[in-house]
Amino acid sequence: MQNRYRSAVLTVLAAALVAGFVPLRAQEALSLSQAVQRALEHNPDLAVDAPGQNAARQEARAGKAGYLPRVDLALDYTGGNNPVYAFGTLLNQRGFTEADFALTALNNPDPIDNFQTRVTAQQTIWDFGRTRERVEQAQAGVELADRGHEDHVRRTILAVIQAYYGVSLAREGWEASRVSLQSAEAIVAQAQSRFESGLSVEADLLRAQASLAGARQGEIEARGQLDEARAALNRLMGNPLDAPLGDTARLTPVRFPAPAEDALSAEQRQKRTDYLALQAELRQAEAQVRSRKAEYYPVLAGFATWETDNPSIHTSGGSNWLAGISLRWNIFAGGADKAQDEAARQRLEQKRRQLAAFESVMQLQLRTALIHARSAEEQVQVSQAAERQSEESLKILQNRYDAGLATMTDLLSAEAARATARTASAEAVFRHRLSYAQVEFAAGLLSPTSASMNP
Repeated sequence: MQNRYRSAVLTVLAAALVAGFVPLRAQEALSLSQAVQRALEHNPDLAVDAPGQNAARQEARAGKAGYLPRVDLALDYTGGNNPVYAFGTLLNQRGFTEADFALTALNNPDPIDNFQTRVTAQQTIWDFGRTRERVEQAQAGVELADRGHEDHVRRTILAVIQAYYGVSLAREGWEASRVSLQSAEAIVAQAQSRFESGLSVEADLLRAQASLAGARQGEIEARGQLDEARAALNRLMGNPLDAPLGDTARLTPVRFPAPAEDALSAEQRQKRTDYLALQAELRQAEAQVRSRKAEYYPVLAGFATWETDNPSIHTSGGSNWLAGISLRWNIFAGGADKAQDEAARQRLEQKRRQLAAFESVMQLQLRTALIHARSAEEQVQVSQAAERQSEESLKILQNRYDAGLATMTDLLSAEAARATARTASAEAVFRHRLSYAQVEFAAGLLSPTSASMNP
């Protein structure tokens, strides 16, 4: 009896140990590079940026229109017997006669219709840089939109890396939970056999069954976490949340280069897209200040108008033209110009301070990311050593159990410790991979071809 239940329990335990190393199901592999590429092509959040970028380019194009003339076409119909209106309209229609000089006709004219077509052209000759500054502001807006999209891409890549290895970590947790569940089933089988043989009390069997219920709950929770991780990665890649997802890479240790902090700090100012976007905002504010100063100077412009006035749509009348040059100068506007000028200077000062503050933030982010990366690398080494020790301990207890010097409970506890150490090792590798991606993110170097993408 003792040999029979021992053989049965060992068979269940062996299956549990093997399950920890055999993939749960064969699927087409999904590499990290593939996941990032799909996200860059189909991520719904990145798609939001394109209309804003196009709008910024159209605004820049609209700003350049200030260098060109403006032409307006107006079509008007008027009618009435107002003496001044009737007198002027007859003159414009080239229909004024000697009879119209009669006092009665002048004082009480007949109603008259007028169909007027007017074309007006205006051209700014000199505006002391107003148009130039507006164009510069619009061009800075284009750069700001582009930099914003580049920063969005950078953040999406980091999110994909985290979600991709999050799936790998969740799969490791699920596999470990399945091993724990099968181990709990083996313990129940052992307790049942010993109770039926009179070698243990019923309380041992009840405790084993309670442990099995906890293991089942753990497996259900781990399976839900895996489904959640897959849905998050699918969403980033623009897939339906429940779309089949290929197997992500196993969480195996990898060595990353150890760049110097000084070199990375120098890269920040050249590569951090959010920092470059803030610089574009600063240039916009500078152009706004210059534009406000130009408001104190006059605007010199030319204009020309061509007009036709006809008694009816089918009857021709007269045409005329008018041309000239105008000088417009705002002498006083109730202090509005001065207030707006001061507001523009304050916004410029605000952007300068934001830029200075952000430089210190970048340095702190880089320092923190490097500290986390070094710590995570050390944790990988410690967790790997613990995993090897747990495996060696399991082998020793297996030999002691075969020799009758250890109980089945001891053996299964050692196996559970090995599963826990394996999960901890996977978590350490996950943190290490993510921490290096965060270093590249802080330095502005994260891209689809950077070192973080190494398998």
